[in-house]
Amino acid sequence: MVSRTKFEDQMSVIRVRKGYAAPHLKQKYLYIDKKDVKTERTFKKSINEQIRNWPDGIYFLRLSTGKVFIRFEVKENKVTQFYRVSPATGMKYPLYEFFIKR
Repeated sequence: MVSRTKFEDQMSVIRVRKGYAAPHLKQKYLYIDKKDVKTERTFKKSINEQIRNWPDGIYFLRLSTGKVFIRFEVKENKVTQFYRVSPATGMKYPLYEFFIKR
């Protein structure tokens, strides 16, 4: 049985750069309400409201356990893409466990 990831409303923001990943210095944490994690659309809207003036690039949100919650790409102050599968492990990110199945 696979254990379900516990939702956390405060996640650390990590910016991926060529050769390494480091904490995002402008905003170390991102706060997300659980009600905003019901669909990909509501989650994207919630993130877009908080990422104003972020440089273009790839970011991921990390839980306090060290597990990556989601990886996404930012272009022109908007989230352009969520990555469903981790390139390192080949497993789905935990965010998709919280979406409502329709």
